[in-house]
Amino acid sequence: MTHFFRLALVAAFAVVAGCGGLLKSGAPPLQIYVLRPAAVEAPAAAPVPGVLAVPRPVAQPGLNSPRIALTRPGNRLDYFAGASWGASLPQVVGALATESLRSSGRFEIVAEAERSGGARYELQLTVRRFEAEYQDDGAAAPSARVEFECLLTTSAPRNVLGRCDGAAVVPASANRMSAIVQAMEQAAQQALAQVIERSAEAAARSAAG
Repeated sequence: MTHFFRLALVAAFAVVAGCGGLLKSGAPPLQIYVLRPAAVEAPAAAPVPGVLAVPRPVAQPGLNSPRIALTRPGNRLDYFAGASWGASLPQVVGALATESLRSSGRFEIVAEAERSGGARYELQLTVRRFEAEYQDDGAAAPSARVEFECLLTTSAPRNVLGRCDGAAVVPASANRMSAIVQAMEQAAQQALAQVIERSAEAAARSAAG
């Protein structure tokens, strides 16, 4: 083995050892958070007949991501380090909306759009706000702000039956991730409760007419 080859081999091992060191990080592991639907009582009225389809929601720019968003004064958008939703926000909100609608009992059948052949209604959701809103750059706890823009339509032919927007603001109990996610879950549940109530009313008017 030549002297030059031995030097090259030693250098190669040094590079590999250096890469191994780079793979070791002192950063905390990524925490994955989920959102659960609120517990609801059975409705007094009979469910609206037919199938309601829930297409995947559309999200405002900056929100179409698994990252958990926060805003600061001056319309500055940022994300929490080391924390993430279990999927992209539109997927998370779509699953939450579907489960919330099912558990509400306000519609006879609720299904994801790709599994809802022959659906009578569609719920078109746009996520306008879904973030922890800080009022200053200090350590004070933020408020969770959730805003949904919503249209209830028929499937074929497509006609708009009514708006069913929902919005809520819930202060976090502390400036830590678990408390912030809990506030975001509560805000999402409250906003979706408004969406469900308004969409069920619009569908019932259509069915009666």
